[in-house]
This record gives sequence, structure tokens and C-alpha cells, in this order.
Amino acid sequence: MPELVYCVAAAELAKPQEAVIPLDEAEYDRLLEVGEFRIRDEVEEDPYWRQIIPYAVVTRQDRILLVERLRAGTETRLHDRLSIGLGGHINPSNHPNARDLFEGGLIRELQEELYIGAYCSKVLGLIHSSEGSVSLVHTGLLYRVHTFEDVRVRETEKLAGQLVGWNVVRKQQERLEGWSRLAFDFLNRTE
Repeated sequence: MPELVYCVAAAELAKPQEAVIPLDEAEYDRLLEVGEFRIRDEVEEDPYWRQIIPYAVVTRQDRILLVERLRAGTETRLHDRLSIGLGGHINPSNHPNARDLFEGGLIRELQEELYIGAYCSKVLGLIHSSEGSVSLVHTGLLYRVHTFEDVRVRETEKLAGQLVGWNVVRKQQERLEGWSRLAFDFLNRTE
């Protein structure tokens, strides 16, 4: 059975920018209404459709989760890159505790990739870029996830990561994948 992923027609979105686009509640709700599920293999290289990806930046106190994508991960375009965000596709099945489809995707992604305890999350904006092959067919829904406990990477064959100071990430910015650079710049302005 083919995998279905939530997509929005690119024409329904603002013009791509190389910065996080702040997102208000009305636009968030609109994105829930105008999208549809499509077969992943059919949209994976089709710029007409943007696959919506909940993209979580996890923080605890004055630290941020920094991960390295290892070669065992499925997305070869991101191998050996550093990231402050974790993200994944939204599928039709929703998490039972989720308020909506997007939150369900966020919860599923956090549970798949991390050992994480109690947290609160807030959606901040869209990462709607045209830089790189991944960004041409995906749009990130940027969440800041505040955790109250330490977190650990669950998929250690795909990711290595730890909570580090913001200055550590700042020194590694040239190794950050594109979305992480945009998210880090945005969060530094609001931090």
C-alpha cells in the first residue's frame, strides 16, 4: 500500500523566502483546510505540491538539541548534516491525543525519534524556501518544543544528538542543513 502524505498546492502558499515566515492562527487553520493526502512517490519530486513537515526544534532551559544525520537515515540528501530540527511527513492516521492533523504529525515524529518526557510546543512559522532539492517539495511547519527533562535520540543508527548551548550551534552554523539555518536565525532574533 503506498504511503500517503499531507500536501498543499504550492500556489496556496506565500512566495518562498529564505527566512521563517511567521504564522498566525488563521493561516494555520487555512493550511489544514486546503491540503490533501497524496501518494508520496508521486509528489516527492513534484514542485506543484509542497509536503507539509512538522519541524520541531527542541529546547530545555538554555540548551538546544543538536543532531547529526548519519548515513543510515533514509533521506540521503541530508546525510552528514547537522540539524536543530526534527521533522517528518504527516500521514492520515492521527495521534489520539492530538488537537489536529499537524499536531498529530508532530507528536508522532517526537515519539519516533526521541526519548522525550513532558513538553509543551508552539507553532511559530513556515519554512517555505526554494533553496535545495528538499525545500522545493517540502514546507516546514516550525515548532518550538520546550522539554522539562533531558532528551535522548531514539534512532541512534540514524541520528546522533545532545542538548548543547546555543553558542555551540552558532559555531557550527556552516554545517547546519538549510531549514536549521533558517530556524536558528529566526529563534536567535526572538531569543
